[in-house]
Amino acid sequence: MQSAAWAKIREAQGWRAEFHQFGTPLPVALVLWRSLPAGQSLAYVPRGPIAANESQLQEALAKLAALARERRAIFLKVDPEIDADVGAEPLRAAGFRRAPDIQPVVATLELDLGPEEDALFAALDKDTRWSVRQAEKRGVSVRDATGGEDLRALYDLYAETGQRAGFITRTWDYYRRMWGTLVEAGHAKVRLAEKDGKPAAGALTWRCGEREVYQSAATNDAGRSAHAAYALLWRCIIEARKGGARRFDFGGIPADVTRKDDPMYGP
Repeated sequence: MQSAAWAKIREAQGWRAEFHQFGTPLPVALVLWRSLPAGQSLAYVPRGPIAANESQLQEALAKLAALARERRAIFLKVDPEIDADVGAEPLRAAGFRRAPDIQPVVATLELDLGPEEDALFAALDKDTRWSVRQAEKRGVSVRDATGGEDLRALYDLYAETGQRAGFITRTWDYYRRMWGTLVEAGHAKVRLAEKDGKPAAGALTWRCGEREVYQSAATNDAGRSAHAAYALLWRCIIEARKGGARRFDFGGIPADVTRKDDPMYGP
């Protein structure tokens, strides 16, 4: 969300994007601006600024705050992807206060991709290994998406899953622009699992640096009965490893895994 591709997506939605570099090579920040009446504005730094250490973070936050005041921003919102104990003091020193989260994911689970593929598979729960193998036995095949029709197939699966699971999905045009821009920029890849020649599950992964993120995924009733999502996720993991990723990020879990009322409990 600090990439040029993300800036392009947000500019199409009415924001003005600026990149700021405060050091060499870090810290940096993509700042999104929205104009308001009377010469005012608001600013948002999605998943940023990016800094290598606490002192860099403090430098970037101070300069961003000064820029926001200069531009008469009514507020500047930042959400750097760092541990709270690292960010708390620099944020406080720069005059920031805690606000509600914008991004839905506040906790996640990561898999170390260092071990060999066989070792990764052996480390899966016994029932999970069974489900991955069962998908192939039930005629599920997994392939990379190749164009607009496959992107639409992912959306149809996603909309169906959202309706079933009760989470909000946006229009096809929104996802077509967002997913398409990220795929075109080389930051994202779409894969489909098919049963009897028809899409049964789909997934979109984001690649940023050494990490691959399982960002969006969906399955229909045919896919659920054939364990298609298991085979698809496993393919995403091994392809991420083959592509040089060191970590596989599963995209989001509850901050407290015991709370069933957490909106991330299902994922």
